[in-house]
Amino acid sequence: MKAVLSLRLSTIFSIQLPRLVFHRSFSEHVEDVNQNNFSRVKLAVPSWSRDYLLKESASLPHFNETNNVKISFSTPDDYFPSMKRRETVVMFEGENKHVVDAVHATNNLLRNYISENSKKTSINPKTMVNLVFPAALTKKLIGKQGATLQTIKEQHNLDTLLVSQQNGLHNFRPGKSFTERSLMIFGKESEVKSAVDFVLNMLYEETEHKLCDNLSYKHFNDTLETWTRIKVLVPFYVIATIKQTENSAAQSLIDLDIILRISEKDYGYTRAKVVLVEGPRDKVFNALQVISSAIRSTDIPALHFNTEKYEYLADNNRNSLPLLLPNDVVSERFGKRTEFVDFCKSSGVTLRVIQELKNDTAVYVTGEEESVLKAVTELVSPLHYSRIKRSMLHE
Repeated sequence: MKAVLSLRLSTIFSIQLPRLVFHRSFSEHVEDVNQNNFSRVKLAVPSWSRDYLLKESASLPHFNETNNVKISFSTPDDYFPSMKRRETVVMFEGENKHVVDAVHATNNLLRNYISENSKKTSINPKTMVNLVFPAALTKKLIGKQGATLQTIKEQHNLDTLLVSQQNGLHNFRPGKSFTERSLMIFGKESEVKSAVDFVLNMLYEETEHKLCDNLSYKHFNDTLETWTRIKVLVPFYVIATIKQTENSAAQSLIDLDIILRISEKDYGYTRAKVVLVEGPRDKVFNALQVISSAIRSTDIPALHFNTEKYEYLADNNRNSLPLLLPNDVVSERFGKRTEFVDFCKSSGVTLRVIQELKNDTAVYVTGEEESVLKAVTELVSPLHYSRIKRSMLHE
């Protein structure tokens, strides 16, 4: 159920204050609007501004009964999926011209509030508008190699113009994809207003892809709370075990319904492939258990036992699960030698850290399988999934 703010001008001399009403279906609140001119716009605003906008709603423009604009807010505990901050979604519906005016009026309220409080807080006094748009329009909005975004940025002299990341949700299985993204417009007031007009007009003229009237993102946010991404190094001779569907390990990974990618090339000078595992936390760690068991149970080719270059294939290293972590993550976790030693003692494992390539560090976690999986969980769980890049940069 959505809270809808109904704003209208009753007479020239008296203004009827907005009243809070509720609706269940879209048809109940789109009655007098010419459908050919109908527009729906969504803004993602800082969650702290929700109560402020409701409180200051009398400052928003009021329209006559023929051209009423409906303004809806997502509930206080429902946020637009975002990586860096919690954002409430405000939805505007009505005749296009008046919807655009209402969007600008809302941005003015926020800008004035931020300007008044910027000396007391760390809030940047410049204007930022976060427009929500259908994810299907991403390629059209970005353009080839970012050409359209760059053109918009230059024409409107903006400081920043960014399309939000998709947070992994676009990789859900069919029927579960997240269908919206946001465009962050940052700069001086007049330039931002001009850019917003341009983008809103582009979205209004789009006939195939339109925003739906959904204001509930709880399902996606619940998923993001537990979303995990891990990269491990898997010896080349184990890849068939986890890849070929006739093997039980491969079938177990398929049944987990997670994202699993295997690099085409070897990692550095090893004969190991990078395996990326991504999905809800419990499923990812179940997948690691399957991979770890496959490494331990797969026979090492005899050809490599006496080859010095591949000494990591020796029997004692069969008990290792090598994590591939960004260098800065390793530095943060083991900045001091005492932290490294304490972790090994408390976890009951040994660690071997090897920096093969510029941006990544291989952390070989060795020990009893239960201890290894526990140590890996402890290392990875605190990380936001975005710290582990999805791209296979070594290729």
